[in-house]
Amino acid sequence: MPCYQVQTVSVSFHAKNVALLQKAAESLGYKFSHIGSSITLSSAGSIVKIDIQAGKALAQDQNLVDALKRAYSQQAIKLAAKLGGWQVKNLTSTKGQLLRGVL
Repeated sequence: MPCYQVQTVSVSFHAKNVALLQKAAESLGYKFSHIGSSITLSSAGSIVKIDIQAGKALAQDQNLVDALKRAYSQQAIKLAAKLGGWQVKNLTSTKGQLLRGVL
């Protein structure tokens, strides 16, 4: 008789800006659903559930949450740079430069 198991991971995830989280999720191809303090992201059979108040993310794959954290950080950096009058130049997927023109 086959035994079916679903393994999930619970990861600390303290996203304070829901709009940035939505941009990050959509940049990774996730569908975004927000009800109260609960956020559900889904894409091609993968689901990530985030509880904003508890600061927890539940997923079947740690890599999904890690990718979401990176995308959220990138969106936060872009917003901060824009507010400060800086430009973000991506050198690689994990490295970048902040540039500001001098007049």
